[in-house]
Amino acid sequence: MLFHLRNGLPHRPDTHRQGLINRSFPYSGYQQVYPLPIIHIDKTHPSYYPLPNMKSHRLRLLNFRFVVLMLILSAAAIVVASQFMLIRVHESSMNPTLFDGQWALVLRGQKRIHPGDIAVFTSPISHNLVVKRYIFGSDSKPVIDHGWLVTPWGRWFLTGSQWERIDGENNLPGGLLFMVGDNQFQSLDSRNYGYIQPDSLVGRVLLWRKHG
Repeated sequence: MLFHLRNGLPHRPDTHRQGLINRSFPYSGYQQVYPLPIIHIDKTHPSYYPLPNMKSHRLRLLNFRFVVLMLILSAAAIVVASQFMLIRVHESSMNPTLFDGQWALVLRGQKRIHPGDIAVFTSPISHNLVVKRYIFGSDSKPVIDHGWLVTPWGRWFLTGSQWERIDGENNLPGGLLFMVGDNQFQSLDSRNYGYIQPDSLVGRVLLWRKHG
């Protein structure tokens, strides 16, 4: 319904009291009036507040996810603890590969150890854990050249008694391991006490943190 403006105001003075909205049209001398929408409130039913219910459901979902995450982390920790171990070197016999005080990650088990690998085992002399390099097994013939034990991973000096003992060891059972230290002149190893038993192996060194 259109009303003529008089002095800037609609003709009917009770427009706002009757719930009407005035909307002016630019460049026009008229005003169009729209009735306000009527909101019906039903008070016969109890009020519904979804926010507390949503919070409770979200909290239960978060608790469930937290429990599942803790179970996964616990299982992973058990697997890691059973397969790996972290050691700290307390000797200088593996310099310059492993230094005194250096940390290393060890894969537990006696399998998958090949010549050239660094391994942790129980010393037959001190019965402590030591770390050395596995260079050959009892099923291989050691190569000795003018008092030097020659391998693809280096040469190790042999004293006269060590040379005679290693050269005279024949008909050994299979599976024995010959372990030496990279720092050959500061290492007590298989050159002194002979081959070690495979059941004395703890595992193979996988990673080590760089020294310094």
